[in-house]
Amino acid sequence: MKQYTIRQYVAGLTLIPLLIMAAGLETYFLHDRSSDLDRDLMERGQFIAHQLATSSEYGVFANNQAFLKDMALGVLQQPDVRGVTILNAASESLVEAGEFSNTGNAPMNATQATARPSSKLKRVHASTITESVNRLTPTHSDGENLWIYQPIISAQVPLDESETSPAQQAGAVIIKMSWARTHQLQSQMFWLTIGATALFLIISLYLIYLAGRRITSPICELSDAVQLIGKGNLETCVAVPTRITELSNLVRGINAMATQLQQESAILQQRVEEATRIAAIAFESHEGMMVTDVNGEILRVNSAFSKITGYSGEEAVGQMARLLKSGRHDANFYAAMWKSIHHLGSWQGEIWNLRKSGELYPAWLTITAVKRGDGVVTYYVATLSDITVRKAAENEIKNMAFYDTLTQLPNRRMLMERLSQAITTSKRSGRYGVLMFLDLDNFKPLNDKYGHVVGDLLLIEVARRLTSCVREADTIARFGGDEFVVMLSELDVEKADPVTQASIVAEKIRLALAEPYTLEVQQEGQATTTVNHHCTSSIGVVLLTNNEAGLEDILMWADTAMYQAKRDGRNLIRFYE
Repeated sequence: MKQYTIRQYVAGLTLIPLLIMAAGLETYFLHDRSSDLDRDLMERGQFIAHQLATSSEYGVFANNQAFLKDMALGVLQQPDVRGVTILNAASESLVEAGEFSNTGNAPMNATQATARPSSKLKRVHASTITESVNRLTPTHSDGENLWIYQPIISAQVPLDESETSPAQQAGAVIIKMSWARTHQLQSQMFWLTIGATALFLIISLYLIYLAGRRITSPICELSDAVQLIGKGNLETCVAVPTRITELSNLVRGINAMATQLQQESAILQQRVEEATRIAAIAFESHEGMMVTDVNGEILRVNSAFSKITGYSGEEAVGQMARLLKSGRHDANFYAAMWKSIHHLGSWQGEIWNLRKSGELYPAWLTITAVKRGDGVVTYYVATLSDITVRKAAENEIKNMAFYDTLTQLPNRRMLMERLSQAITTSKRSGRYGVLMFLDLDNFKPLNDKYGHVVGDLLLIEVARRLTSCVREADTIARFGGDEFVVMLSELDVEKADPVTQASIVAEKIRLALAEPYTLEVQQEGQATTTVNHHCTSSIGVVLLTNNEAGLEDILMWADTAMYQAKRDGRNLIRFYE
């Protein structure tokens, strides 16, 4: 929809009645003045005809054409008179002067006068001769000329010297008047009226403009000021008009509002700056931070992020968040992550990421959805920290708690947990398991002769040989000192009975441990020393069957079988029955 300014409205609404008033005045003035001119021409013609009829009465009775000619030529000198005709009672033309086109002949000059009769004038005269002498003077107009008929009335016609007769029409006077000068005056009056009307409209519009400007200028200034205030220019101040009370009050109110908004904006700006400083400090924390849009495109990162991932801000911004994806997690992992984000608004957990160098590292990741007031997500903020050191510490603590620090084999604590799991599994599946308790023969003399360093090397080599003799699913644990435990889980009874399978593995272990040992000792500041040693083992075996025995009972049974092997001469295998 087209819009208009206040000035256009004021001008339009004022111009319409002005145009109507100007048109009415012009119509009234032109019509009134035109009527006056027409009436003036007719009255002057009637007056001239009446005077000529009165003055020419004697000449008509006397048939004095010279007298009548002088009269006619005198009338021709009057303005707008174009022709004169004087008739007698018989409708015969006594004098015709000037332009008289009704005769059908060419107009005569004003100096000519003839006595030629006119048939048309005769008809006019004949139709009028019987009318009352008090009747208004008949007129006839063809748009260009006006004919005025004036009868010549004789109050007393001398028939002889002693008799008189009543008043009667002795002749007639016909005057031809021209409308040309009247029409010219009317045309001049028309254009003068048009000009005066136009001047009136121009002056009126100018006055309207001046009045409207006095009214609309403050409104326009106020409108411009409000637009500037709406754009944030709160320092805008509008001059208060002094002549319009309502506008003055409105302007004062808007200026006060702008001042109040400016003060509140300054306070808000200070709070925003403080919040921005706090956010900047928080953003540049020791944890890596990343802001993405709803599609996962990285918008901003902090320096900790660059330090952790190896990607600078310029390299990361504009990339997708999957830039850090390691490939260590399957689709179910990410589906559960986004399900939590969509339903709870956040997710946190341990994840494997990929550095720019291609190195995998564990990270603790927290993702939070940033929502608008209507609940629509606009951004995602992710914080991540490198937990490599923590994971190493956790692994170290775990190793210390569950693994032997020398051989890196599970210790007694982990053995007990796995033994408990094996017994539970055996009860559920019905399959057998085997527990072997073995002790090295002649280990103490080695320690006494070469020291604990050589003894430790022997224990490490024993752990390696034990590992090579069993399956990956089986467990090898250092129980303490030179004692080791081997646990075989879920033996396949279809291949052979459990005793046979246990005997085969135990014999394999016995032979492996009975092989000679070549140990190279590196003493600080000394040359490498090679120690050759022969060591055997005594092995006690217990079958893990579907019974209700406790863990300590099973270990005690295996230990008893192992000591039976030592008593029987060492380097032997004994089963507990």
